[in-house]
Amino acid sequence: MEKLNLKEDLQVDSKLENIWKARYNEDNEVISPLYQMEVLKNEITFLSINPSLTPKARNEATKGFYPHPPYHIIDYKKDKKDEYSFFRKFYEIGESLNQPWTMLDLLYERESTQAELEIKYNPKTINTNDKNFLINQIKLTFEILDNIKPKVVVISNAGTDKIIHNNLIDLEIKQELPSKENGFIYRLNGIPFISNESRFLGSAQHFNRSKKDGRFEKLVNEIKRVTQ
Repeated sequence: MEKLNLKEDLQVDSKLENIWKARYNEDNEVISPLYQMEVLKNEITFLSINPSLTPKARNEATKGFYPHPPYHIIDYKKDKKDEYSFFRKFYEIGESLNQPWTMLDLLYERESTQAELEIKYNPKTINTNDKNFLINQIKLTFEILDNIKPKVVVISNAGTDKIIHNNLIDLEIKQELPSKENGFIYRLNGIPFISNESRFLGSAQHFNRSKKDGRFEKLVNEIKRVTQ
C-alpha cells in the first residue's frame, strides 16, 4: 500500500493557511483548520463533512491561522473498539470488505456542527466571503482526491453530498451520471463516488438500524461492485 503525507507531499499546511487568511484576514481568533495527516492511495476512501471534535476539545482548540497539528492517523488495521470509536462504522465496513480503507473530510473547519454548517452554507443565503471560503476548502479536498486516486469515494453523510452538489458549477467539477455505458457508476472528475447507499453513515443510530434493514449489506455490495 502506498501512503500520501498531506503535509509533506502536498503542502496542505501552507494551502490551508492561505485559505484561512483569505477568509479571516482581520480576525486572528478563528479556530484553525484540522486535517488527516496521512492517507492511503488507490484504496477505498470515506469522505465525511468536517473534523469531529468533542465540545471540550473544540473549546481548547488552538486559535489562529496556522493549522493545529493534524489529528491521529486512522489506521484501518486497528481494533475499532479503541480510541477510534467515532469511526466504528468505517472499521465494520472495512472488515466486511476485507480491504484497506482511508478517510478524508470535505471541509477543514471545526468550530461548527453539521447543522450549523448547512445553515452557514445554504446556497440561498450564503455571503460572498463564506462562499469563497467553502469553494476553496472543497477544491483542496478534490486536489487531494486527484492525487490519491481512490478506488471509490464513499460519501458518509447526506450533508457532505448536499454541499458538493450545491456547488458543482462553482467548483467546475465534471459530473458523470450513472448509465449503461459507464457500468452505472457515478463519477466526479473521473473518480467513482457512492452516495445514495451510504447516506445512513452520518449517525450511529442510523448506522445501527442499517445493519437490521439490509442497507449495510447493500452498501458493502455496492462498494464491491464498483471496485471490482
